[in-house]
Amino acid sequence: MTEESPVEDTAADARPRTVTAGVVVLSALTLAFLAVSGYFGYTHRQAEQEAQQRSEILEAARQGVVNLTTMDFEQADEDVQKVLDGSAGDFRDEFEARSEDLVAVMQEAKVKSVGEVQQAAIETQNGDSADVLVAVAQKVSNAGGAAEEPRGQRMRVTMQLDDGSYKIVKAGFVQ
Repeated sequence: MTEESPVEDTAADARPRTVTAGVVVLSALTLAFLAVSGYFGYTHRQAEQEAQQRSEILEAARQGVVNLTTMDFEQADEDVQKVLDGSAGDFRDEFEARSEDLVAVMQEAKVKSVGEVQQAAIETQNGDSADVLVAVAQKVSNAGGAAEEPRGQRMRVTMQLDDGSYKIVKAGFVQ
């Protein structure tokens, strides 16, 4: 029987431990990389969704303000309906309740107005609701000879998600 030297046994045992330790380190690094990649992917997706939401809010606010500031006595019913379609809640209810009077006054005075949004920005946002500041230039003419020079106005509109789209639930002028 031959006896093996202890040095040879130690060298033979060291190789599998080194390979095993390397596999463990490589596995740990791979898991860490996947975790970091997943985190960055998730935060990127969240940022894209938030940017898309802000874009939808701003577009709806811009269109809503244009609808509020653009009226033509010759198509007053259609213009009022555009405002109603882009609004919800108490604002919609109040606008609808006063719409017949608005149409009558517009037709009697032959009012035409055209609103053009100059700028819009989200002031505050909380979930599916946002306050948007909108700068709008409005040209108004009527039978009384009102000039068509643009008048600058600032508005604050509160937008709320309603049936899958953002609608005006509150509107007012800002001094």
